[in-house]
Amino acid sequence: MEKEIRPRLNEEEYAVIQNFRNTREVPMPKPQAPPSILLFDIETAPLKAYLWSMWQQGVSLEMTDGGWYVLCWAARWLFSDEVMSDVVTPREVKIENDKRVVASVWDLIDKADILVGHNIDKFDLKRLRWRWLIHEMKPPMPFRTVDTLKVAKKEFDPPSRKLDGINKFLGKTRKIKTDAQLWIDCIEGDKQALRDIEEYCRGDVFALEDTYLAFRPWIHSHPNIGLYRELDEPVCSNCGGTDIKWKGYYYTDISKFRAGRCECGAIVRLRQNEYPKEKRKNLAIGTAR
Repeated sequence: MEKEIRPRLNEEEYAVIQNFRNTREVPMPKPQAPPSILLFDIETAPLKAYLWSMWQQGVSLEMTDGGWYVLCWAARWLFSDEVMSDVVTPREVKIENDKRVVASVWDLIDKADILVGHNIDKFDLKRLRWRWLIHEMKPPMPFRTVDTLKVAKKEFDPPSRKLDGINKFLGKTRKIKTDAQLWIDCIEGDKQALRDIEEYCRGDVFALEDTYLAFRPWIHSHPNIGLYRELDEPVCSNCGGTDIKWKGYYYTDISKFRAGRCECGAIVRLRQNEYPKEKRKNLAIGTAR
């Protein structure tokens, strides 16, 4: 009798993930408008190495067996119901060939205006660029990034900067639990493990969206959405909305700008200096030391 293959997730967790798109309440956006904002995540195979000790040490190139490669990716356009993903096959694992998988995510990133990810600048994108280079692929079209890990470090001091830790304290979508054995089974080409790692990655995208939307009003360096929409009225730089309640001013040492709050929560200001030009000559500022 053939041995039954069970998923690493328990039955309840697995059922939830399989029906995630049908059971999760996703806020319905207004008619889709530029920019194209893509939330995405990748999972990579661990390096194989021979070690003399479990303690921290340098590992020479001769003591490694192969290199890391991309196991899978998952992505979702902001507010979209569809989650896209791709994963290597057992045969591709055997020869450590991720070209098909990194090519499919390249096609998606090439269409994006803004990429959102957790540690995306230091990990996901650098690793993808390396694999694109390995496979002699060209760079995708230019895009901006929002790295939620950088936002967590710059704007807040959470007990944990991990995506799952942040969402735990915010009461948002949690990551799927897994263990090191899953990655070991993946690099051995286990079909069920590869299915599980793909579902794990897809779950990360939902958790990421919740984190991004919670952080968005606080992101001072968010790519300016108004540049992409080109409307004839003021647009929130963080979300692209036009429902802005103007109240008060934002002051610099020599300028005064009209400020307001968007319905998304972000504070925005107009670019026109409203300090009277004839009075600017009377402004005194501190001298440099």
